[in-house]
Amino acid sequence: MLELIKRIFGALLEEGRKIYTRLAKVPILGLILNGNFFIRRFHSLIAIIPIGIFLCFHLLLNGSVLISGNESYLKVITFMKSMPFIIVLELVVIALPILFHAIYGIWIVYLSKNNVLKYTYYRNWNFYLQRITALIIVVFLFFHVLFLRILVHDPQEIIISFAGFLSNPVYFTLYVVGVWAAIYHFANGLFTFCITWGICVGERAQKIFSWAVVAIFIILAVLSVAVLTKIATMPLP
Repeated sequence: MLELIKRIFGALLEEGRKIYTRLAKVPILGLILNGNFFIRRFHSLIAIIPIGIFLCFHLLLNGSVLISGNESYLKVITFMKSMPFIIVLELVVIALPILFHAIYGIWIVYLSKNNVLKYTYYRNWNFYLQRITALIIVVFLFFHVLFLRILVHDPQEIIISFAGFLSNPVYFTLYVVGVWAAIYHFANGLFTFCITWGICVGERAQKIFSWAVVAIFIILAVLSVAVLTKIATMPLP
């Protein structure tokens, strides 16, 4: 049985390499698949602008629930949904950048060689966790958008649906995992972004900034748990 699984996996891997070779010959796809410098830089840039900015903004907006519960949360959601051209903004500024970043990111995960057991360095683990959290975020975002954006439209119904999910301990835990994965991915991505783009140069500067992104992760992680806990326990009309 084990030998059969190995043969199937080997055949799939070989077929994947053949498909990759064919696609890499297509001019535009070749630039993407072969890790073109500008494509990778663009992938790095949109991780922070606009995706990272949106993540922080989204967490802060959801933090409004901590002010006066359902009342303040409802006002924020109603305001956001009533903004002019909100659908266009969501597609152009949020959905398309996230979609590109996710697809190309998954391709990077496929190509990357994980050797954390061989080289147990701090940054090697960060590299590995960045790839793992990327996959978690893809699954998390699919269900988050599906159940709280596509299937539900009324602001109060969104809150009731969200609170219903979070009142279940299993779903609450899964939500924390998904949100923390997104926060970690952003914080670690911010660190690598500043190094890649020459913003944070030198060992001392990188060490200081590494502690800064740890602080960013902790602050956003604590805020997210506080928000999720409030939504799960607040009284609803």
